[in-house]
Amino acid sequence: MATIVLVHGAWQTRATWDLVAPRLREAGHEVHAAALTGLEGATGALTGDVTLDTHVGDVLGLIETHGLRGVLLVGHSYAGMVITGVAERIPARISGLFYADAFVPEDGQCALQFLPEALQAAFRAQAAAEPDGFRLRAGERQLDLWGLRPGAARAFVRARLGDFSIRCFEQPLRAPAGNAARLPRAYLACVADGYPARAAFARFARRAQADGWPYFELPTGHDCHVELPEEFCRCLGEAIAR
Repeated sequence: MATIVLVHGAWQTRATWDLVAPRLREAGHEVHAAALTGLEGATGALTGDVTLDTHVGDVLGLIETHGLRGVLLVGHSYAGMVITGVAERIPARISGLFYADAFVPEDGQCALQFLPEALQAAFRAQAAAEPDGFRLRAGERQLDLWGLRPGAARAFVRARLGDFSIRCFEQPLRAPAGNAARLPRAYLACVADGYPARAAFARFARRAQADGWPYFELPTGHDCHVELPEEFCRCLGEAIAR
């Protein structure tokens, strides 16, 4: 059985793992869902000091507090940046990385550069229009980008949204040793036709396939762990078995 740390993506909270974590525990795994500073729905907690490094530190702190070793890091979306940063810092305590429709960055890359130019410009304009200059407010636009259609899954994610900071997208990853690339890695791609954010992640899916990683696909929008939690757990279980 595995020790698993689940890390959620931008605009979401750790409660977006609520359909997955119990299933993994029932299968015998030890499961922890990381809480990322400023993203737990408490708008006032999101400050201009919150960056990618902050979130890497949150996960490092969780691992240290619980004395975890042999950790499988699972990162959804933006959290691909986070788990890569954690693996850079403590590779000896990480057993592998599972990227769920996530960015797979290298040293010096930031999340914003992976987005289409029009979306980069829209996010910069949105943040600049806020009094604090960094806030990206959560709302229906994100749900649309993630391909969530009206129904239970969309309502589930909507209830677990929080504001995000463009500074997390802008800060480059610091990973000069490239330790994540020396660990076992797997990729899960969300491949529903026409879901708007798919273009931002398709390149990483192609690279994972080309490099021979364990590779999985689910016919969902971006939130596969919400739309098809059983199938998500099955894919994760297969990755663990390999």
